[in-house]
Amino acid sequence: MPDITLTTDWSDKGYTRGLIKGLLISRFPHSRIFDICHSVDPFDIKQAAFLLKTAHSAFPSGTIHIACVLPHYSHENEIVFFEKNGHFFIGPNNGLFSLVFEDVKRAGSIPIKYRDEYPVIRALSNGVARILKPDPGELELEIELNQKLLIQPVVSPDTLRAVVNFVDHFGNLTLNIDEKLFREAVGKRNFSIYFKNHEPLREISRHYMDVPYGEVLCRFNSSGHLEIAANNFSAAELLDLKVGDAVHLELK
Repeated sequence: MPDITLTTDWSDKGYTRGLIKGLLISRFPHSRIFDICHSVDPFDIKQAAFLLKTAHSAFPSGTIHIACVLPHYSHENEIVFFEKNGHFFIGPNNGLFSLVFEDVKRAGSIPIKYRDEYPVIRALSNGVARILKPDPGELELEIELNQKLLIQPVVSPDTLRAVVNFVDHFGNLTLNIDEKLFREAVGKRNFSIYFKNHEPLREISRHYMDVPYGEVLCRFNSSGHLEIAANNFSAAELLDLKVGDAVHLELK
């Protein structure tokens, strides 16, 4: 049986996380269940998409990834499921998956039946069952995925304009610039990274300890994106930066 992962905004309070795990274990006793994250900010599908996009490929091919954030997004709520790169994905059709994969447009669908006691959780479990035992008539249920757009970096000959895309538990700030884009834009030129009233950063560090305690640095993190951080301190607090704030790169 395949492994199953969970990405939700259910936190560690209440019973919802335990409820879905209990239902999945009862129905699929030979599957292992792993948590990617349950502390997504409430209703924040962009944050959930970033976490799922970053973490899912670390799991074995064939893993089933459940992502449940903002399940009540319209009057026609539905759970969707699809395969991508050898992995399977299940969750509300609220645009979250379009932020993970730009090229996935259609998926199988499962309506949420509110006659059930726990309609969303049962629909998610039914999605797992559909993947494990496909229905020959499944293609008739195929629908279009709702689409959402992320803010993209703006590239010009001498500048890069980015935004903070994610803030982790330690206050490290992930920008919407990956290493490939950075290297292509900067080349062999010098660069300066400006944000609010802080002195610009002009070099890429490898480790947090490359600068003195409390000093700010930038590096490429494990997701492959440019990150602004501080040695043993929260860069978000120190710099008063949050998701959506602008960062400007000047190239010389």
